[in-house]
This record gives sequence, C-alpha cells and structure tokens, in this order.
Amino acid sequence: MFSKIARSGRVVLILLVVTLLGLLAVQACKVTYQSGTSDGQEATESTTNDEQKATVGVNVGELAPDFSLVDLDGNQISLSDFRGETVFVNFWATWCPPCRAEMPEMEAIYQEYKNNDVVIIGIDVRETKEEVLQYVQANGYNWTFVLDSTGAVTGTYKVPAIPTSFFINREGIIQTVNIGPMTKRAMEIELAKSMN
Repeated sequence: MFSKIARSGRVVLILLVVTLLGLLAVQACKVTYQSGTSDGQEATESTTNDEQKATVGVNVGELAPDFSLVDLDGNQISLSDFRGETVFVNFWATWCPPCRAEMPEMEAIYQEYKNNDVVIIGIDVRETKEEVLQYVQANGYNWTFVLDSTGAVTGTYKVPAIPTSFFINREGIIQTVNIGPMTKRAMEIELAKSMN
C-alpha cells in the first residue's frame, strides 16, 4: 500500500515538474526599462517626406521609431541605416531561457536570408558588452547585436517581455509584433509578409 502511494506521489511530482518546465518554455521573460535616453543612446521619431503618411509608433502599420545603439564592435547602429531592407528586430537577454531557445532558429534564418536584403538586429536589454559578446561568440551567432544598456529603446518600443520581435518592411513600417519565442517557420512566415 505504501509503495502505491509513493509511486502516485512521484507521478504527481513528475507531472508538476513537466508542467512547470512547459510553462517556462512558452512564457516570455519579464523586463523592466526606464524612459528617456542616456549613454549615447537615442530613440528618435523623425520622418522623411515619403514616410509622413505613417504615424511613428510601435503598433502594426506604424513607422518604427528610429534608434541608435552601439554594436559589439563599438559602432553606432541606427534602424534608419537599414531603410530599403526588411528588418527583424529582436529584444532579448542572455539570462532569458525563451530567448536562448529561439536563437539557433534565428541563426538559421540569418544564414538563409542574409543575401536577400534581410537584416536581423538583436537588441540586448540591459546587459554588459562582455556578457553579450561572450554569449554570442560561444554560440556562433552572426547577425547584428546592439546594446540597450539603459533600457531606453526597450521602453520606447514598449516591450512587455522578452523575447519580443518586430518585423519591419523596407519602408520602415511595422508589419508584425510577436511577444514570446518563435519557431523558424513562424519567423519565415512573418518575414515573407514583411518582404512584400
């Protein structure tokens, strides 16, 4: 009788652990950010004549706010540098399990689309250059990584959790916003919409 109860208890415990792991896998990581800019970071809302029809914002159909952040080589990278290309912007951090889970899929997308005017920008949220550089190099990721060390750009984009991805067309208009991890197939579908 005792062994039956013990076995039942183990089964319940195993199911509980599996359920919790499943919830962790599908949940995004909560982030905090501050408004305003500093440390040479900028989040701007300027437009050109061609873009004046679209309102600047972070919703589908709006012109994505421009930003300027430093990459892992110390270069200033602005979203507007990539006008005319499809841009996949991904907010992430090394400590976030769902972010890490989707990154091999993102590398596959990068390798497949890098010669098709598609740019991936990984915006790391509030970590040091050393932490991010070590993680990126250890895992062999090759797309563009920039540092949002104060969280200002994360705040401008109203990112509620990471990973969060924005798919932006050649004109700078947001086509899709996805909160949570994505599969390669889901990324391909959203890129196809943004490339048209």
